[in-house]
Amino acid sequence: MIKKNKNGLPLEIKYCKKCNLINQRPTSINEYFHTSDTAQTTVEFDQEGICAGCNYVKKEFDDTINWKEREKELQDLCDKSRKNNGEYDCLVPGSGGKDSIFASYVLKHKYKMNPLTVTWSPHLYTDIGWENFQSWIHKGGFDNYLYTPNPIIHRKITREATIRLMHPFQPFIIGQKTFAVKLAAEFNIPLVFYGENGGKGGKKT
Repeated sequence: MIKKNKNGLPLEIKYCKKCNLINQRPTSINEYFHTSDTAQTTVEFDQEGICAGCNYVKKEFDDTINWKEREKELQDLCDKSRKNNGEYDCLVPGSGGKDSIFASYVLKHKYKMNPLTVTWSPHLYTDIGWENFQSWIHKGGFDNYLYTPNPIIHRKITREATIRLMHPFQPFIIGQKTFAVKLAAEFNIPLVFYGENGGKGGKKT
């Protein structure tokens, strides 16, 4: 039985023997239902001290996943939503980090989709983060809607989330998810590809 504190974090700190990931890392939860009583679910380690992430990656190199079949499913999903009339046929929310850059690039150049990218601005950009965002749009050649919420309100909500929930990132994640779906509905885009923060694979809106 693993002993945890009231927030769900293991009391004994361990590191993955392969990638050095700490066992304090929370897994994804539904941000809309996160409260001060929510106990975090952290990344799992097996008996050999290997994290769930490394064990999942291991599946990519054995026969567990049929990658040709998975790609066929993706191709069929793209073909079903493809418009071929100049309109956007899929939407990729992102900040310009590794997930959104990779997803939008592959959709545009490999699968010949016409993605609209949308961004909910964080309350604070780093210099590198802003440079990455600009490179994503200007060098990658993507249309993008950047929404910047009222910084004063965003800062206050972030402060309250930190004090009440110990979760300063919650307001940003909720904004990112909500804004993407709203824009998808506005432009009649049925296919949304979420990256790291929204789950894996394509999501129908």
